[in-house]
Amino acid sequence: MLRILVTNDDGIKALGIRLLVEALLPLEDVEIFVSAPREEKSGVGHGVTYREALAPQEDDFYGLPVKAWSVNGNPADCVKAAYHLLFDQQKKPDVVFSGINVGNNLGKDVYYSGTCSAAREGVILGMPAVALSYDNYFHPDNFGQAKEMLQPLLSDFSAKARSGELAKEVFWNVNIPHVSTTELKGVTPASLSMYHYEDKYHLEAEGYWLRREYFEEANHLEDEDYPLLKAGYITITPIHIDSTDRKLLADMAAWPLMSRRDSEGG
Repeated sequence: MLRILVTNDDGIKALGIRLLVEALLPLEDVEIFVSAPREEKSGVGHGVTYREALAPQEDDFYGLPVKAWSVNGNPADCVKAAYHLLFDQQKKPDVVFSGINVGNNLGKDVYYSGTCSAAREGVILGMPAVALSYDNYFHPDNFGQAKEMLQPLLSDFSAKARSGELAKEVFWNVNIPHVSTTELKGVTPASLSMYHYEDKYHLEAEGYWLRREYFEEANHLEDEDYPLLKAGYITITPIHIDSTDRKLLADMAAWPLMSRRDSEGG
């Protein structure tokens, strides 16, 4: 029996997480569990709660045949709570699915996004994880045919999790275009598009609001997630949780300070 943990950052009452669970339910030989924020927690990144107690509460989750809890914390808290507090130590989740997020999570969004951070927390705790986002930021109540487009991917990821094929220390960042199934170009691996927008603050009556300005004419690499998503592809990016730059780490051995340390140690 494959034990699937579902979470998100839009909150346990969000439409996206319900659609994700509905897409997972037809899979054979699975148990589905939900641990999601009690309130919307978009953009909180990998924040964790330690100045107040977590108090998970059981939730009926639309009457669907799953075990669910709402958590008074951030997405990473929800995964931590599920792992440490809500499951028997011998029966941990086998895979984590986070989403379906309202709006895409591309490029540097993977650092700001609660959806991605929940998946990253799953990997930190030793569970393979997938973050799922839908490009409907300007149409938050319209998930189109996202569920239908996702089902083959969910089946494939679940099968790989069951057989232990998913890479360690990596979460998979999936973005789905806001198109119909007939308009979908396909599924493709993609790199992060780190420079497709700029954050700017705009002064209004209440103060300064953070707004995002996109560079539609930017020179993108062909394999970047932003242009591929906008062209109608589902993009999948493997995100390693170890951010160490190995080449620079090796180059640092030539720094005078490092040489001095080596000589002192020798």
